[in-house]
Amino acid sequence: MVIVGIGTDIVEIARLERLIELGKSAFLDRWYTPAERAYCSDKARPAAHYAARLAAKEAVAKAIRWQWAGPVPWREIEILHDPTGAPVAQLTGQAQSLAEAQSITQIAVSLSHAQDHATAVAIASVSCGALVVAVPTSHAGNWVV
Repeated sequence: MVIVGIGTDIVEIARLERLIELGKSAFLDRWYTPAERAYCSDKARPAAHYAARLAAKEAVAKAIRWQWAGPVPWREIEILHDPTGAPVAQLTGQAQSLAEAQSITQIAVSLSHAQDHATAVAIASVSCGALVVAVPTSHAGNWVV
C-alpha cells in the first residue's frame, strides 16, 4: 500500500451538543446515516460519539482531497465498525466516485475522544499495483520505474 492522502480533525464536544439540541433530528439527519445514529444514540454520552464521527468525516474528506464547492453530502462518508470493533469508513455517491478516480483502495480511520474534544485521523492509500513507483537502483542516483 502507498499512502496518497492523510487528514485529521478535532471537534469540541460541547459545541456539538449545542448543535444537536438546537437542530434536533434535522441536524442529525443532515450529518449522520441511520446506522451512525443508532450506534451513537445507544451510548452513555452520545455527543462524544457523534463528535468523533464528525471529526472522522472531515478527516476522510481531507484524505481523499475533496475540493468541494458547495455543501458536502456528509452522509456519503459513513463511519461504521468492522467485526472487531475498529472504525471503518464507507463511501457512497460523490465521495466514492472521487476515491475511485484516485484509485484509492483503502481508508484507515482512527477515532478518539476525551472529556472536551473528539479527534480523528484518516489515511487514504492505493495498492502498489495501481501506482508506478520509481526506486533507486544504486547510490549513484540511477532510478528504475
